Amino acid sequence: MLLTDAVIAKNAPPLLIACNKQDVTMAKSAKLIQQQLEKELNTLRMIRSGAPKSLDGPSTGAVVPLGKKGKEFDLSQAPMKIEFVECSARGSKGDKGEADLGTVERWLVKVA
Repeated sequence: MLLTDAVIAKNAPPLLIACNKQDVTMAKSAKLIQQQLEKELNTLRMIRSGAPKSLDGPSTGAVVPLGKKGKEFDLSQAPMKIEFVECSARGSKGDKGEADLGTVERWLVKVA
């Protein structure tokens, strides 16, 4: 997992989560996707904290803990800056629309 890998945590590269399909009427907002991801990671964290270490499987490298002990997990506790953006690879007019990837392109320019 990216957020617990020791090498990645040490280098702390910025991470972009592109919330695609924003052209779809019922698409979830970036904020809602972030909240759902935080909830899921918190659940995973709780499950892993109660499991015996032998159930984690073979370790391929050093692992850092996810979040702060005794606190609900949120992405601000991650070792790197994580941003969410809304985009549409297909565009707003279906197959004939142009991709709306401006937010992704601006993020790439910002971190380059």
